[in-house]
Amino acid sequence: MITDVTFDNLGYYIVDLNKQDLTNICNEIENIESSDNEILNNVVDGHISKTIRLHKSLNELENLVIPYFSDYDKKYNYVNRNYSVLTSDLPFVMNDAWVSIQKKHEYNPAHTHPGIASFVIFLKIPFALDEEIESSPGNSCNPNSGDFSFYYTDVLGNIHREDLRIDKTWENKMIIFPAKLKHSVSPFYSSDETRITIAGNIQFGVLKDETKI
Repeated sequence: MITDVTFDNLGYYIVDLNKQDLTNICNEIENIESSDNEILNNVVDGHISKTIRLHKSLNELENLVIPYFSDYDKKYNYVNRNYSVLTSDLPFVMNDAWVSIQKKHEYNPAHTHPGIASFVIFLKIPFALDEEIESSPGNSCNPNSGDFSFYYTDVLGNIHREDLRIDKTWENKMIIFPAKLKHSVSPFYSSDETRITIAGNIQFGVLKDETKI
């Protein structure tokens, strides 16, 4: 008899969002350059034209994202496996979110986030996969221009890369993943339009004292 035993590990979620749920968020982004929102370029790793903090749609984003992360937590027993038992009853909150406006040739090197989990929503991807492959410099056997990539180690300590082949078909999709999972965004070459994504971090909140009036 052979018993196949697989090591337990974490994954990531890909979520198809309803475009209507993003309406108010998109409205804030449309007016973002004329608003007083904080530009974050000097505190982020990326070589990207603009990274701007969101304010008006933050609560709406939290209400949209947290239920999906709660489901992720249940599937992988994520919090209990990776954090102190003292955090097991704390609520999940999202205190920060930002929009990244990326132009041709710009990129975000491999990095991690603070918090317990992170998300990215792909709002506008101005290229198709076949256009990117054709426009990418060189003749790579594994072209990854425009990709969103994860980096992780296996049980032998080998480093692997998981490439998400991001193109127009990913618009209005969201990914949720552990905040400490290293990831990067590769440059794109085939379009002069901007690539627009929303990202943010999920953290532990503070329990309210319901006995106080």
